[in-house]
Amino acid sequence: MNVRAVAAVVLWPIASIGAQNVGNTGSSRPGIDVLHYEFTVSFPDRPVPDTIAVSTVVTARRMARVNELQLDLVSAMRVDDVSVNGASARFTHDANQLKITLPTGTNDTLRVAVRHRGVPSDGLIVRRDSLGFWTAFADHFPNRAQQWLPVVDHPSDKATVEWIVRAPSSHRVIGNGNRIEESPESGAGRGMTITRWRTVQPLYTGVMVIGVAPFAIWELGRTACSLSELPGCVDQSVWITPDVRDYMPGPFAKVGDMVSLFSRMVGPFPYEKLAHVQSSTRYGGMENASAIFYADGIYRRRAMGEGLLAHEIAHQWFGDAVTTKEWPHVWLSEGFATYFAALWTENTRGDSAFRSDMMGMRTAALGNPISQQKAIVDRTLNDVARVLNSNVYQKAGFVLHMLRAEVGDSAFFRGIRSYYMAHRHGNALTSDFQAKLEASSGKKLDWFFVQWMDRPGAPDVEINWRWEAVRRQIVLTVSQQGSAAPYRLNLSMDVTDSKGTVQRVRATIPASRVSTQQVPVRLEGEATSVVFDPDVTLLGKWSAKPEKQ
Repeated sequence: MNVRAVAAVVLWPIASIGAQNVGNTGSSRPGIDVLHYEFTVSFPDRPVPDTIAVSTVVTARRMARVNELQLDLVSAMRVDDVSVNGASARFTHDANQLKITLPTGTNDTLRVAVRHRGVPSDGLIVRRDSLGFWTAFADHFPNRAQQWLPVVDHPSDKATVEWIVRAPSSHRVIGNGNRIEESPESGAGRGMTITRWRTVQPLYTGVMVIGVAPFAIWELGRTACSLSELPGCVDQSVWITPDVRDYMPGPFAKVGDMVSLFSRMVGPFPYEKLAHVQSSTRYGGMENASAIFYADGIYRRRAMGEGLLAHEIAHQWFGDAVTTKEWPHVWLSEGFATYFAALWTENTRGDSAFRSDMMGMRTAALGNPISQQKAIVDRTLNDVARVLNSNVYQKAGFVLHMLRAEVGDSAFFRGIRSYYMAHRHGNALTSDFQAKLEASSGKKLDWFFVQWMDRPGAPDVEINWRWEAVRRQIVLTVSQQGSAAPYRLNLSMDVTDSKGTVQRVRATIPASRVSTQQVPVRLEGEATSVVFDPDVTLLGKWSAKPEKQ
């Protein structure tokens, strides 16, 4: 998701998320693998719906002798009854946990049905929009599906999902996957419509969503043909309120090109379609799989930017198709989306605009105190309400940029494609990405990942340089300041001679407090100036000056 379009906060205190269940940030259920969720949701035909009735069917594989299924569901939702494989089952529901007694067995498939109802205070946002129409939007990240649905609310347990929604015919329903039904209800339900959406790819609960509103739909048509994992093209559309129709297609005219670019860079687009939805969400944009939700106000202000679109579209590969296995590794989602939005800039607006993006990314990363307090992979994380910050966005995005400079373009993008194809529709950790980059580059990168992912902080460097005419080389004396352990750095520089000729050279600075490096330069005249980090690939602060001769 992208948070730049909402209030400038760093950490979001979400009091209603509920207690963590296992470990620091929750986990999947040992011995249980959820395969499919079926949610049947009924919205009453009232001016603003209050009590929402839901029937959930959880299909799960049991791999061990597990006698109880534990689902996350806040205690404020009332559970009416539970059955397992068609037979009534005993259950308890307290402390935001629904615990269901299972029949004896192992290596079997369970079909667990739960009927429940309530007035969601979070997870499903039901409200009137700025035109006075009631709307309902799921907003599940990071583990807020449990605010109204019984689920294993952790990214490590992905499942397919089907939404069956009964709502007034004045409204339309968007959801994940393919729409397989939209039909008026007959008989007593006249004036109501049944809509069904179903996925063929597994998702984690944070990106399973529906939206219900009096939508108008702007069709963008068939895009990225032959670049989709599923047969055909990627059908894209914008779901909007009628009053912003004059804004269309606006920046959405570029989304077909974005999907095509990322498909070529990474791998085929992973989902059935891609809808861009004017919605209610606490984020500027939320990357729900195949149905991205953007904040309502962005449409009304006509303020949608290409960077936000590229960020959320990139998430369809990174975050949605390849999902972090554990929350401390969420940079694999947010850092990738942040960097790929910059890659869109590089490919459409050129090197100068790309460097400007990277400078902004670096400034944001270094300017936030959390950069000095926490590592990108924060293994101390114990509250997923605090999972998002500039470390996992801008700092992680810039670290990907440094990794690209370290291994070279070919190895970098080859490694990314290999990583994606190995883990799509599944989960990954930082070590999985490291392994693919080591394989593609032929380099051991332990030092890089430990230095940039597992340590807080960034280098603070003072550089003195001089020109040695006899040896025709630049001599660097590099001092690393501060209390943090010194960094190994890949330092680029543009050296200009007295005739105006410029040569780009690189030097590897060892992880020493003070080091001296000789850098050969092929120039005809005397070196008169050195510009350090011209390609913006160094995360840190530095100053540089020539030594007095």
